[in-house]
Amino acid sequence: MAKQHRLLSDLSAIEQQLSRLVRGPNLFAVEQSNATWTPPVDIFETETSFVLMAEVPGIKSEEIDIKISGGTLTLRGERKWERDVQGEHFHRLESSYGKFERSFSLSERIDADKITAELDRGILRLILPKRNENSGKEIPVRTSGE
Repeated sequence: MAKQHRLLSDLSAIEQQLSRLVRGPNLFAVEQSNATWTPPVDIFETETSFVLMAEVPGIKSEEIDIKISGGTLTLRGERKWERDVQGEHFHRLESSYGKFERSFSLSERIDADKITAELDRGILRLILPKRNENSGKEIPVRTSGE
């Protein structure tokens, strides 16, 4: 009985796929989904800090959440669909929408207490300052009795 149910289910799925192929793509349909997206990130190093730049177009600063926990830096946010599509006919929709989350392990060389962030023209820029590493203290070795 279970085998027959699975066969019917598979046949139904094939029928739906064939039906979509016959109808062809609907060029004017816009499907909204809750799919996540991943903003691209560039990370580079300067003499005094690491810099993380994330592309987050259309997102306001209050819609971005930046947290540090257990040596991990996490960026979260959501790019929302804010258009009313009634009467509009999209021919192509390549922009990504939905929630995003990116996590990065922080090096011990980063001073997490001094990290700063700013958002300008859709680019989130985080400055991750390097810790002041003391060059250390040299301890001379003396010899006794000479």
